[in-house]
Amino acid sequence: MALSELEMGPTVLDDAAVTAVSGLRPRAILLILLYSAALILPLVLAASHSQVPKSQFIKQIALGFGLVGLMIIATSFILAARYNWLTRPFGLDAVMLFHRRMALMGFCAIIIHLVLLSYLHIGLFTRLWLPWHLQLGRIAILLLTAQIVVSVYRAGLHLEFEKWRLTHRLLGFAVLIVAFGHGLLSSGAFAPWPSRMVVLAVVAAAFASIAWSQMFRPHRLKKYRYRVDAVNEISNGLWQVKLKPADRGESVRYSPGQFAFFHFHRSGADSPGEEHVWTIASSPSEPDGLMLAIKELGDFTRTIGNSKPGDEVTVHGAFGRFSHLFHSHADDLVFIAAGIGITPFRSMMRWMTDRCENRRVLLLYANKSTRDIAFGEELAAYQDRSSGNVRVVHVLSRPDENWKGEKGRINIELIRKYCSGDLSGKSFWICGPGAFTTMMIQALRDAGVRAEKIHNEAFCLLHAPVQPDGRGRRLKALCAAISVAAVLMVVLFAILRTGVFSANGVPHRFGHISEKASLTIAEFHIQKN
Repeated sequence: MALSELEMGPTVLDDAAVTAVSGLRPRAILLILLYSAALILPLVLAASHSQVPKSQFIKQIALGFGLVGLMIIATSFILAARYNWLTRPFGLDAVMLFHRRMALMGFCAIIIHLVLLSYLHIGLFTRLWLPWHLQLGRIAILLLTAQIVVSVYRAGLHLEFEKWRLTHRLLGFAVLIVAFGHGLLSSGAFAPWPSRMVVLAVVAAAFASIAWSQMFRPHRLKKYRYRVDAVNEISNGLWQVKLKPADRGESVRYSPGQFAFFHFHRSGADSPGEEHVWTIASSPSEPDGLMLAIKELGDFTRTIGNSKPGDEVTVHGAFGRFSHLFHSHADDLVFIAAGIGITPFRSMMRWMTDRCENRRVLLLYANKSTRDIAFGEELAAYQDRSSGNVRVVHVLSRPDENWKGEKGRINIELIRKYCSGDLSGKSFWICGPGAFTTMMIQALRDAGVRAEKIHNEAFCLLHAPVQPDGRGRRLKALCAAISVAAVLMVVLFAILRTGVFSANGVPHRFGHISEKASLTIAEFHIQKN
């Protein structure tokens, strides 16, 4: 399940919509530049402000890190808002993983800000009561620390997802307000009006994103209501849920392999239900609404059989770049699935069969036993109708004694066997549990497959690791590049503000320890630039 939202509209994709995705790279580059500018531009504008004594070099670095941290906090709300224009070029999973990694970077920037100022003004740690602008800074750091800890250790804290999401949102909102108040009242970097206007614009965009996510989008999504048409158990603990558009409701437009957010409104339920993300298992070439394949894995999914025909379902999507239509030059495809990870491949294979696409597809599908195989008859039919272009290989780890197919687990030897020993020229698509995906990607990388030829789906947007596939490597490189650029800009900001390399001499070795230790909180309050 990944993210890149297509426009809402008729269910069936036309060729123009499929072709349009090829123009997304310039938009992606523009969005990366805009994000980088949001972090760095306030420092660039603030650096043009009047200079301060060279002895304040460390203080200016501290202010720079504080300003960058505030910008990362503010932009995180924009990243998490599921905007179509933002998620479409990258995929929602990539955007959310970027959001998570940059949030940690922002936390580090705030901690550096605190440590450097505490080095200069020891009273920040030793005094209980401080001026209000400093108290706000303390509160912001405590709230941000709590938010990071709860997010990283949610599973260990046994915190239910809905409770975690509510806590995460409330803490994030509080952090934004308190951190912005602290910066506005105490940071000399806010002094130049151009810098202040950029900060205000980014923070305003963050508040607008909160309003959009919590108030306006739920109202807009009422147009995309479906009704449960049928609920059937198709294999061991796997349920097929068919949805049809509600009366006068609009259909979701999607590419094969994409996913969406679904909110079931069950009749007679004690609560309004929860929002869950699932791959759309049906193909856009199927005219009868949407079809989901839901495995009993959690508290809600174990009750999916309680859904009744007529129950309303709100759909938000579709999202994702895990679709062969986004890779038009890939003609030799190797699909590697485990368990419920078959759903995007079922969608893509049905589309290719209905559209008579001339692509070669090898599907390696891992399960425990024949009872766990989903869409077994359909997959066999796709193979029979493909004129030799599609081959389906089932791999069972716990087969019965009558099983004559592959046994054990999918590994690089099995992949080589069915690829005739040649992995070059093929693109590999992996979908399954996290450990399975990580193992498959690493095995392919060790076998010499280029990262750009490996595609995977992030089933869990919250805790999914950054995988070493093509997008994962680019995501890591992007986070590193933006972080390094921000650090360099902070140092440059401090150099320009203090003029340490001017003809007047070298800086005062960042202040003697005796001098910094003797500074009082009152003096710190006065020495704001």
